[in-house]
Amino acid sequence: MRGHKAAVGLGFTVLAVLWGLPAAGASASGPGAAALSTAGSASRHATAAVPQPKEKPEFDGTFRGLHLNRKIWDTCYPTMQSYHGGCQNWGNHEEAEWYLPSQVKVSKGRVALVAERTRTVGATSTGARKVYECRSGMITSYPGLRFKYGFVQVVAKIPHAEGLWPALWLLPANGQWPPEIDMVESWGVNVLTGSFYHPDTGRRSRSTYSPSLTEGWQTYSLSWTRSKLTYWVGNQVVLTVTKNVPRQRMFFLADLAEYLPAKPGYCSGRMLIKSVKVWTS
Repeated sequence: MRGHKAAVGLGFTVLAVLWGLPAAGASASGPGAAALSTAGSASRHATAAVPQPKEKPEFDGTFRGLHLNRKIWDTCYPTMQSYHGGCQNWGNHEEAEWYLPSQVKVSKGRVALVAERTRTVGATSTGARKVYECRSGMITSYPGLRFKYGFVQVVAKIPHAEGLWPALWLLPANGQWPPEIDMVESWGVNVLTGSFYHPDTGRRSRSTYSPSLTEGWQTYSLSWTRSKLTYWVGNQVVLTVTKNVPRQRMFFLADLAEYLPAKPGYCSGRMLIKSVKVWTS
């Protein structure tokens, strides 16, 4: 999702780049659009029953009590917690937040990733002190789940607010980016919302659609087989990929970034997640 580029070598040699498609106010035809293969508009998305497995999921990331289960979840990219207790996606120059465990809050059967416009001491990729104007939260299943092929289903409420960049996605467990599977990501209010797949640094597949498709609580699903990726929002198939499908273990992430250029009033909102379930195959 976030135009992840080669980042720091801290165990994970490349942080997800989450392709930074639009800057604030930019259109989907901005820089890099020529490298995209578009998989259709929302008007052509098929409505179909989601083939959710009947058996119990191997991974059931529901959120109970008041704290994350740290045997399952982490609150930073793998191996990146050493800088002031937080982290940042240094592989993507279009992000402006500092992730902290304190911005991940569990209550009432759900987890909230909270973005706040608060000056926060963090670090650069070399460990030097840096002050960020935005603090936010992320979760990753790296401690508890790294898998190859399966069915992923996430019940979440993503925000649509100025300067926010929410995403639900998968990254390689070996830390070597690409590939990257983005179940959904959205920029701001009406800048761009869609599902994406990045098989390498030079090309990607995407399907963009109206933000209204992701308003309120939604179920985001992904079927990943050896030869095919199929993405759903609700019961709508929004993207299908049959070329260069990843054949390596990956892990799940959810984060709430701030995209540049940062402005007063940006970085204010929350992403809510009720459950993350995975059936491996």
